[in-house]
Order: sequence, then structure tokens, then C-alpha cells
Amino acid sequence: MKKFLVALAVCTLFASGCAKKKENSEAVNLDPELQNFEKLDIKRGRPLTEREKKVLATQTELKFDLGDQQNEEVQLFLQYFAEDKRATMEAWLQRAAPYLPYVRAALASRGLPADLIVLPFIESGYNNLAYSPAGAGGMWQFMPATGQRFNLTVDWWVDERRNPYLATMAAADYLTELNAMFGDWHLALAAYNAGENKVSRAMAATGCTNFFDLAKDPRQLKEETKHYIPKFLAVLKIFRNLDTLGFAPVKWDAGQTMEEVAVAPGTDLAAMAQACNMNWDEFHAHNAALRRQVSPADREYVVYVPKTKVELAQAYLKDPDSRPKIGYKTVLADNGDTWWKLSRRTGIPINVLRQVNGALPEDLGAGQAVLVPGDSLAADSALAQARAEERHVAADSCPPGAYRARKGDTVASLAKRFGVSEHGLRQANSLRPGANRLEAGLALQIPPKTPAAGRPAETVRAVAQQHANYIVKKGDTIEGISKHTGVNAKTLLAANGIRSAKDLEAGMKLSIPDNGAPAQEKSRREAEKVHASFQHYKVESGETLYSIARKFKVDPNQLMAWNNMNKTSQLKPGDKIKVQR
Repeated sequence: MKKFLVALAVCTLFASGCAKKKENSEAVNLDPELQNFEKLDIKRGRPLTEREKKVLATQTELKFDLGDQQNEEVQLFLQYFAEDKRATMEAWLQRAAPYLPYVRAALASRGLPADLIVLPFIESGYNNLAYSPAGAGGMWQFMPATGQRFNLTVDWWVDERRNPYLATMAAADYLTELNAMFGDWHLALAAYNAGENKVSRAMAATGCTNFFDLAKDPRQLKEETKHYIPKFLAVLKIFRNLDTLGFAPVKWDAGQTMEEVAVAPGTDLAAMAQACNMNWDEFHAHNAALRRQVSPADREYVVYVPKTKVELAQAYLKDPDSRPKIGYKTVLADNGDTWWKLSRRTGIPINVLRQVNGALPEDLGAGQAVLVPGDSLAADSALAQARAEERHVAADSCPPGAYRARKGDTVASLAKRFGVSEHGLRQANSLRPGANRLEAGLALQIPPKTPAAGRPAETVRAVAQQHANYIVKKGDTIEGISKHTGVNAKTLLAANGIRSAKDLEAGMKLSIPDNGAPAQEKSRREAEKVHASFQHYKVESGETLYSIARKFKVDPNQLMAWNNMNKTSQLKPGDKIKVQR
């Protein structure tokens, strides 16, 4: 696997010199600290400080028998990352913190040396969105073919090399394979950088079975690979001696508790993020594998949601039409447009356009509304546009008149959007009583708003539903919800335009002022209680995730979520996993 090292900056995108045109989400973002070492401005020959000597003398789990030249390179790299580029190293450590516990656990589950936890530092600076000029991607810098070989999906919808959990398991499998192939960690790490075929050919050509003898032949390995092990060892010694070098200690509890949530094909994830009170950048940070603001239209997919947001996510998934589509853009077909022309104009593959617009006919008419999935790195542009439209409507600057229904529009959603009654909207367009769903492309007349005295309950309800963060369950009462959220019962009624507690119904969406801070504290205490209910189970020979799930009578998906695993995770005898008592 041909490897290049990648960058610190997630957001700063540099122009690519590659012949192959890349999408915005694949722009090369290589950082100078991880480029060609020989071209960097490194201060050579600087005397070692006492603390640097102390750090260099520390032992590591992986034993490296280095020559004088390699030892000198380790010193140079240590001074470079610990002093010259100290700010960069500090940023990498901060970015790595949420993933370090998972990487440590994944390496242990495969019986791999714990020292390999620093490998993503010299690969990408622990950058999930990193891409190299050669096309290597993600925290572990897999090439597409190698990633797919280890069950990472790379297609138009997702790039799972950017999924820190799946990519870590794939890297653990790959490193296990390389170590078994070469029987030596020097050669295995060199192969991780240069590719196993390159190292195997070099060994066959020279007869060398030792990495450092192999590195002496200038014809066999590139300079990058020759420097790879000294660079790895220098960063490892820094990581193991952060306190000695004056770095802040690693925050092993920096990451949020995440849960896997299965979403249906074509789910508007930008709208789901909004329903979870998260902006798109925040949601995408937890789901870096996504290349669109919409889930794959051809399959169910799993996304990661903070544990505190799961209930809100599930509520949205039960009723996705309750919110306007903001992960999709709408393109109106021109006269004479075909699906092929529309594909050329939008840059969206024809099969994708047909998947997300399955209800539309083969022949497009002029003005036909076509949905297009938004790019994942659109920096919340779709959400910002939707909010601007809401402000525009709220300011009464949207005149009554014609409107063409979009996929997902309903009578209820349009009535809320334009501030009119559902009855008035149906009457203006001769829609049958009770009709709610609207056919995409249907021309509608929006009636004038009815002047309202003050702020009637109907308007308050509409506003409350737009910002709903609680779904009423069967058996709920205003008093019970008040006690659960810590919000006064009268305040709850007034904030939601509800005249009487008797009007509360199961499925009703409520807005909890301030999202109920006491409720969050209660949720935290409940989460701690749940955590205390776990026990560790030792895996026996022949057992799988599914057989263990059956043994403890739990859902396999829940078992995987408790242990940060997925369907491709493998267990071996002696592994310890969490199950509920």
C-alpha cells in the first residue's frame, strides 16, 4: 500500500496537483510536519537537553535495535516534534484524545503492542478527514483498495476510511497480517508505509531480512520509508513522556459516549442533526465517514449519536416529515431536461438521482422539482439557508401566491412554514379533508395569512413544534413531564400553546424551555446508574457477538453499541466484553 503522510488542518484545503479530479471532501490537506523530512527546516546538531536525554533513554514495548544513523534521526525527530513543532504536537494530542481509549482497546483485542497507538500521529496527526496526494485517506491512511480489502466501504455516499472506529479495527487486522507475514515489527511497519509487496520485492532483490540493512540500499526503499521507524520511535517516546517534556497529560475521558443508530435509506441527516439540537459540523464530526448530508439511498446505514441525543434522534426517525428537508437541495428541471442532462449539470450520478427521486417519472417536465443530496462538507450551508427562509417567512416578507410542493412536504409542514391554517390551505387548493401528504411538483396556492390578535395558541403550538425536544409518551402527564424536566407545569402549557393538561396526547411534540437542565442532570445520573449495571464477560472458544447476545437475551446491536463494536468485529477466547447484569 503506497502511503503518504497527511495533515493537521481539517478545514484548510489546499489545491491538489493530482491528475485525478477529487471532490471537495477529498481535497489533499497534507501538513508540512508530515511531508518529506529532508525538505523541512530542521535544526541539526543542537545539543540535547537533560530532559531530552532522559526521554530518549526510556524503554518502549517495541524493541528497536537501531544503528548510529537511526539513533541520530530519532533525536532529530524528537527535538522537531517536542520543540520546533510543539504547537502542532499539542494540537494532535488534543484531537486524538477522544479516540485514544478506543484505539488502545482495539489493539489489545488483537494482542498487538500498545505502542502502535502512536501510528496515526505520524500517518495523519489523528485526522479523520485527512487525504494524501496518492489518495490515502482517514486517520490510518488506507488506500481505497486496501480499505475495501479490510471491509471498509468507499463509494459515492461514504468513505469508511474516515470512520475512526471501523478504520481502527481494519488497521488492527492489517497490522496483525503484516506482523504474521514478516515476523518482525521493523519490516511490518515499513510495509504499512510502503506496502507489503514493495518490501517483499526489496527483500527478494537484496537477500536482506533486516530492515536497517534493507534501508542502506538507496534503490530499494524511498526516503520516506527509511525515516518511518525513527519518526515513529521519536513520537512514541514523546507520547510516553508527556509530563517530562512539559506537555499536558492525555485526557482519556475526553470523548463522549456514542451510540449507533440505524437509519433508513435516504434519511435527511442534516434534519436529524437539527432535531438533536446539533449543527451539521457537530454531527459530522461524529460521522466523518459521511460524504453527503443524506444517508445512502440504497441501503440502511448506521450513524453515531451522543448517548444524550439518542432519544431525540429516534423521535425524528419515527416522523421524519415533521421537519423540512435541509440535507437535500432542490433543482428545477429545465425544458427538455433528461436525467442524463440533469446528472451532468449537478454532478450527481444518474443512479443516485433516480434512487432519491424514485416517485418521479422517466420523462421530466419543465419546472419538475428534483432532490439532490447535499455534500457533507457544505459547512452547514443548507441549514443556514433553511433558517434564513424561516426568518424571511417570520418577517411576513413571503407573499401569498404559488408554491410547488417538494418531496416530503405535507399540508401540516407548509401550514407551519407559511403561517396559515391547515384548513385554509386545503380549502384554497381543493384538497380533500384530512389530506396531509403532498405529491412532489404539485402547484399550490398559499392563502393570505389571517391576522391574529396577540399570539394565539395555534401559533404558539406551531412554533413549539418547530423546536420540539420531547415526544409525549402514552401515560405521560403534564405533572410527570414537569417533574422529569424540572420545568413548571404552567410554563410547559404556556410554552406549547396548550390550554389544559387534558389536551395532552401521546405523540404530541413539546418544546421544553432551556431543554430542561435539571432533566439533563437526571439523565446523567441515570446514565451512571446504567453504567454501574454492566459486568465484564470473558469470551469462550467458538462464541460470537450474536451467540453471546442470545445467551444474555439482548439485541446484538445493543451489545455492539455497549462495546464500540460493529458487525465485522471479531472476538477471540479470553476477550472481555461488557454485558448488563
